[in-house]
Amino acid sequence: MKLNSTVNNINISNNKLFEKLIIVENFKKIMPENISKFEIIDSETLIFSLKGMPAIKLKIGEKKAPSCIILNSSESKIIFSLTAQIKKTGDNSCSFELEFNGDLNPMIQMMVKSPLQSFINDLSINTSKLV
Repeated sequence: MKLNSTVNNINISNNKLFEKLIIVENFKKIMPENISKFEIIDSETLIFSLKGMPAIKLKIGEKKAPSCIILNSSESKIIFSLTAQIKKTGDNSCSFELEFNGDLNPMIQMMVKSPLQSFINDLSINTSKLV
């Protein structure tokens, strides 16, 4: 299953946004309001949980400065990745989009598609809080 967030235009350079997003602590600032748990494991790993959902462990995998950061699920029943795509739109502006890629069976897809879409849209929109 592949889902894309809404594209968010942000008044920050693509380089500065990339530098902020590779700092795991900054993910707490962009999480949705319905988060019930947020824990930093190390400089590249975090665990979070939304109310009523199981905890998810994410680890920063690949980093392609200043345009792409890939977060991979770790120790999860569902294997997926979140790809942050940053595109320069001006000297001090960029666009930001998240892409969810996961291998989910059709039954699970039906149950999680709407909450996942909402989650990645919230993360994308909240990225403006890093300015």
